[in-house]
Amino acid sequence: MMEAAGPVAVGQGGFTSLAERQQYVIDMRRRFSPPSMLSPDGSINQDFFKPKRIVVLQQRSKWGPAQREALYKGLEVHGVGKWREIAADFLRGGKWDDQQIRMHAAKLLGSQSLARYVGWKGIKEKVEQEYARNKAIGEATGCWKGGMLVDDTNGTLRKYFEAQAEQHKQ
Repeated sequence: MMEAAGPVAVGQGGFTSLAERQQYVIDMRRRFSPPSMLSPDGSINQDFFKPKRIVVLQQRSKWGPAQREALYKGLEVHGVGKWREIAADFLRGGKWDDQQIRMHAAKLLGSQSLARYVGWKGIKEKVEQEYARNKAIGEATGCWKGGMLVDDTNGTLRKYFEAQAEQHKQ
């Protein structure tokens, strides 16, 4: 049989008095709490839980038709992968980071992976053709999800592209 840790006595929680119980709580706080969390008397320092600094969040800009057209122009001039240059030349204001621009480019092209497009440049019509091509591939392979071509764990897209490359050789 296990022995009880701490004082064992008759009453609420095994303590004989309220003072004994409060002293036990203070001892536990001192043992397990960071020193800056406690006042010298063992009570909780409420300032410990207040924010040290206030962060002001700026309202995020919405991506709209103007940004989409600017991205089309950026893909035409700089190509896939040149997100910083696209942002500097066409998406002025510094509101868009590389990841956000890459994500929107992936949606325009209809492909989650842009690896096969690195350096690719195309006018708006070419981008739309790539989207339609990727959609057709995705629907044929079952890899069209959320408006873009997404590879699965079975390597379905890799196999599809290898088969296409083999057909073009013949």
